[in-house]
Amino acid sequence: MRRSTYGERDYAFGQLILTLRSAIGLTQAGLSDQLGISKRAVGEWEAGSSYPKATHLQALIALAVKEQVFPVGHEVEEIRALWKAAHRKVPLDETWLSVLLSEPPAPSA
Repeated sequence: MRRSTYGERDYAFGQLILTLRSAIGLTQAGLSDQLGISKRAVGEWEAGSSYPKATHLQALIALAVKEQVFPVGHEVEEIRALWKAAHRKVPLDETWLSVLLSEPPAPSA
């Protein structure tokens, strides 16, 4: 988990994560269970005080794709914008993204 620069909060990023989690239909505890992280970590992301590791961001994106929360036809743009907003120094793995978006969504419970 990366901290925001100089202790500044990134409220815009936090709002993105909160909106995404809400669209998925999970509580902070539910998302933390799904991603195998602490509830505190999710809270810090949503507060804009830290950013997820690349692996956690990928898992969150995969969950959002599975739940079909990105606007149809705009998934790639939304995912790239989220990745960029997270200030990832690691480039988005385009092969991973292509595979993820080519898989048919699993039926929701």
